[in-house]
Amino acid sequence: MAGYNITCDPGDLYSRKCYTTDPTTGNKQEIIGYTQGGDPISKGASTSSWMAWIPTLTTLNDAGTAYQPYGEAGIPYTLGGGSAISAWMPSSGADMQDYYYLNEVAPGSQARKMYNTRICNPLWPTFGCRTEGSGLQTAPTTEQSTENKSLWKKIFGAEETNKYVPYAVGGIVGLGLYKALWG
Repeated sequence: MAGYNITCDPGDLYSRKCYTTDPTTGNKQEIIGYTQGGDPISKGASTSSWMAWIPTLTTLNDAGTAYQPYGEAGIPYTLGGGSAISAWMPSSGADMQDYYYLNEVAPGSQARKMYNTRICNPLWPTFGCRTEGSGLQTAPTTEQSTENKSLWKKIFGAEETNKYVPYAVGGIVGLGLYKALWG
């Protein structure tokens, strides 16, 4: 069968639920959103007791036949959000509780949220923490570097300045004349 095989409940355009058919089982799956390319994302059946349902992508192959590239495993979760939710456009009939489930309740959703918001010291033996922007400094800033250079120049930089060169030259010439005349 060609196409997505989408069916919708009766009702107005903005509140009715639409369904796509699972190409392997023939069961209807409620559409909760669409990708940027227009492929439907639906609530697939879960075989796990800890998952109410699995977000499933249905797309078309070169012949125009619908298939689900991730199979019964569903769309993989990413660090950017549950199943890349931020890239989805919700369908008009989708229940916002579905998005709440993916972001707040589904297994792993809190771990992703913590990873995206919590910043930890990189020396802590923990997983699920970002370390960037943690305030730890591994190298001196440009300002600190110039301050340190000026301090070292004040202490050891006398030979780099021309302030004492005339006196040094005069002293050497004077010592040579003294030795030559009285020496």
